[in-house]
Amino acid sequence: MAFPITWSYRETTNMPIFTLFLGFQKVYVVNSPALISQINHHQKVIDSNPPFLIIVMGKLFDFHKDDLAELMRNPNETGSLRRETRTVEHSLLERGAAPLHEIFTAMIQEVALRLNSLASKGPATIKLKCWLRETITTCTAQATFGPHNPFAQNQSLLNDFWHFESGIKGLTMGIFPTLTASGPARARHRLVQAFHRFVQGSFIKREETCELVRQIGEVAHRHNRGTDYLARYYFGVFSAFLLNTVPVTFWTISHIIKNPDLLARIRTELEDVVQEFVDADGIRTRVLHISTIRERCPLLLSTFHEILRYVGASTSTLVVHEDVWLDDTYLLTKGSLVQIPATAIHSDPNIWGPDAANFDPERLHAAPNKVHPSANRTFGGGNTLCPGRHLASDEVLEITAMFLSTFDMGFEAKPSWPRRDETNMLSVIKPRDDLSLNLTRYPHMEKVLWGFETS
Repeated sequence: MAFPITWSYRETTNMPIFTLFLGFQKVYVVNSPALISQINHHQKVIDSNPPFLIIVMGKLFDFHKDDLAELMRNPNETGSLRRETRTVEHSLLERGAAPLHEIFTAMIQEVALRLNSLASKGPATIKLKCWLRETITTCTAQATFGPHNPFAQNQSLLNDFWHFESGIKGLTMGIFPTLTASGPARARHRLVQAFHRFVQGSFIKREETCELVRQIGEVAHRHNRGTDYLARYYFGVFSAFLLNTVPVTFWTISHIIKNPDLLARIRTELEDVVQEFVDADGIRTRVLHISTIRERCPLLLSTFHEILRYVGASTSTLVVHEDVWLDDTYLLTKGSLVQIPATAIHSDPNIWGPDAANFDPERLHAAPNKVHPSANRTFGGGNTLCPGRHLASDEVLEITAMFLSTFDMGFEAKPSWPRRDETNMLSVIKPRDDLSLNLTRYPHMEKVLWGFETS
């Protein structure tokens, strides 16, 4: 199985598609949104399941060979383990679905509680990346797996998870990952064991978890999968909820506060849509509805989508099962691989304009429908489309909105802005550095609590 093409060919070719040979393996690298759209319409012939299952389930989460074989058995056919599980994930996490709202509301409720206490007794200093990692990890665990989630049982798992995350490249691309990424491999083992204990408990039967967890478990039981399968699959779901959400939230907040004019304009947008309530005891509560943010905060939304373009670095890998023509011009032969590198597409000046290498928060504000939809690759597309994309987007927007609306932020005399980790581009580009922030609550937020939407 070929490794993802993570370097950019933009400087050496402007071709919409070209061929590489990795050893004896033919690989088509596709850079054209129009051709990507055609690939998305050939999902039965150009299939992402084998590469994804081998690399992610087999290497990253180290599924037992029998469980991996069952996942790979007829993955596109109705009634198969893979097809049934993916159907559950997409249907329960689609826009407007009650199970998605269940996770989102529970997660934002937990974040609101942490924001209500942060700098509530005076100025506070945080490391933004560290704070987001701890907050989003623990709040997601609570919202997804309930009060007895593995991270509530053992707080050291927080460090284990991010140690595991730091070794994803070594675990998926190394020849001997337990040697070349031994620390992350040991952290993975401890996390899997913690999820083992969680699955063996009665928490799912007592319906402490979210609906998504329960239905994934029901599918697994129908296919006679055991504790180890569920432990690793739940670990995988949890990882999918975090691995992009944390860095994207970090980049969104940091890019906004780096630009005082942008920060002021986005805060004005948010002040125009925030709702405030006063209860019988005189306690003031503020609420920012995610639907209102999406409808009435176009600059924040444009900034968020530009962040996705600017840091999106995923590479979709697919297998060609039968010969197929694209655009009646390009023949993809059976047995070859197709790779769609987001970094090349997201940096293409023919798609995004001559300033494609720059961050422009208003790029999509002026002309939101100008770019071909298949040019946005952060969440994949076709049968590689991420089922959790709506949840992740809503969480980033809501956390960013509440954070920016709460604090006046100061920096060191000469803040060192976080550098991009260009060597670790498996999904989104990670920050190499943290950002130290001095937080003071706005005067109008000193005695105000964040609430959360319940409907």
